[in-house]
Amino acid sequence: MINQLRGDLYAIPRTGPVLLCLAVSVIAAALYTWLQHSLAAGSLGPEAASGVQVLSDALMVSLMGPLLFGALVAQPFETKSVHNSLLASGRGAFVGAKTLLTALAVTALSLPYGIAALIGLATGEEFAPAIPTAFSLLLAEGGGVDTARVGEVLALTVTMAVLTTAKLSVCLPLAFQLRRPLVVMAVGFVWGFLADLIGTTAADVDGFDALVRLTPFAREHVPTPDSTGGDLVGTLVVSLVFIALMGVLAWLLFRRADVK
Repeated sequence: MINQLRGDLYAIPRTGPVLLCLAVSVIAAALYTWLQHSLAAGSLGPEAASGVQVLSDALMVSLMGPLLFGALVAQPFETKSVHNSLLASGRGAFVGAKTLLTALAVTALSLPYGIAALIGLATGEEFAPAIPTAFSLLLAEGGGVDTARVGEVLALTVTMAVLTTAKLSVCLPLAFQLRRPLVVMAVGFVWGFLADLIGTTAADVDGFDALVRLTPFAREHVPTPDSTGGDLVGTLVVSLVFIALMGVLAWLLFRRADVK
């Protein structure tokens, strides 16, 4: 598994979709922060908020996350490079390495939004949330930056990033099953929008609320500036366990599957 990880990490700087997604995430985070300041300053009218939402982490990560799963997991099946990987490491190590790598890559997509929030808070300017995500609410809250605030923002950023990754980790077994990057992206993009709706609906059904709380789709797992340390730790545990379960499911689907 270590050798597989080393090979994948060596290949990432040469993988176009990964670099593109990370670059888009940085640009989107910067623009999103600036446009929220424009909303607060009155340079943009309230009617522009719906357009600003397109650059939010909620939409951008849901769009680019499935693309990363497709590029990192499904694409080797299309290029036939998966055969060399399986000969070198075996199926279990291959799935384990892809689980860890995709989780880290998708988590990284949210980090620019946390950094942008820190920079925005440091400026002391006003911001109006275009959509009530954790990062937007942090900016709207204001209050400047000190050591404690930096720690708070970083903790919230990591928790939100891992939670979003957990929600999209359903794409991992899908990628091993479908083996088509564009199909994985399309299905994952739709799932990104339906997942929270399904979780919210199921939580309102008697008997399902406790089950939903064990998944990253429960409303109470979404971090906010008012979340306690215990809330964040609970969200991280649920998210990491769910990602691991998706990795196990991917291995179960792939361990006896034919590889052409």
